[in-house]
Amino acid sequence: MSFRSIPSQVIILSQRSDAIVVTYEPDIEQLMRLIEIVSKRVGKIFVIDNGSSNRAAWETMLPAESIHFIPLGANRGIATALNAGIEAVRRRSTAQFVALFDQDSSPSVNMVDELETHYDQLLRLGPIAQIGPYFFERNRDCYLPFIEFKAGFPRRKHSPMIGGNWTTADYLITSGALVSLEALKVSGLLDDSLFIDYVDIEWGLRAKAAGYQSYGVFDVRMQHSIGEKALDLPGFRLAMHKPIRRYYYYRNAVLLCWRKYIPLSWKINELARLFLKFWIFALFSRHRKEDVRMMMKGTLDGLRRRSGKLPD
Repeated sequence: MSFRSIPSQVIILSQRSDAIVVTYEPDIEQLMRLIEIVSKRVGKIFVIDNGSSNRAAWETMLPAESIHFIPLGANRGIATALNAGIEAVRRRSTAQFVALFDQDSSPSVNMVDELETHYDQLLRLGPIAQIGPYFFERNRDCYLPFIEFKAGFPRRKHSPMIGGNWTTADYLITSGALVSLEALKVSGLLDDSLFIDYVDIEWGLRAKAAGYQSYGVFDVRMQHSIGEKALDLPGFRLAMHKPIRRYYYYRNAVLLCWRKYIPLSWKINELARLFLKFWIFALFSRHRKEDVRMMMKGTLDGLRRRSGKLPD
């Protein structure tokens, strides 16, 4: 792994947080806009590239202020990329938090500051794993709920707890999350054997099992796009991805069902969702034949406990 560091030349407003941005074939304009916004509120930005073929077109455009660039040389998955960033933060920084971003995230200028403030206020309730914003998902044109299991059933939360503007959650979407480095030290890094999909869910549940709570806040918001154009069905819109993602989605969900620290209620609920989504994708997907093949292969590989990147 090569490493290139561009020295800081500006005064940074906050040193409590560093940012990690994972890239793979990024839209250059979106990436530069994200870098510009985030650089105003963090100490350092670690850009981890997962083998982008267009890297030469944007690498030299990265601004000089506090950017550290780590090219992985190949697509090694979201967890490996984030772990590379986390390890780099540990080596080169004294930050308390890492703010995680995908290349197409659209945070507000003050988002990191606001999440830090919420962390300080909520720390009185006990150890914190991470705090994240209320997501507006562009492809489905809606806000995504925070998820927490209570009495064996998932609660999809669109409103705060009484007396606050926050809520507890079992896990958060990776992009936009402000993650405690202390929690990462205790709970461990992200699981790179999953490659992609369920990485955020697995770590959130693992951190909770270790005694670290995740929180979502409703007065901090961020826009983000998940997958491709949504599938419109009566009563709801479903996120769509390329067929290869169906493989990881089904395989990793089954893999998590083997793990003892994953709650039984989550396993039962997730298997039911997998069954329902199988028939939705099989009947209505634009790539239904390939989706079915990938879902079946992913399920079988999960039962065989196969992990890592699917060979080309």
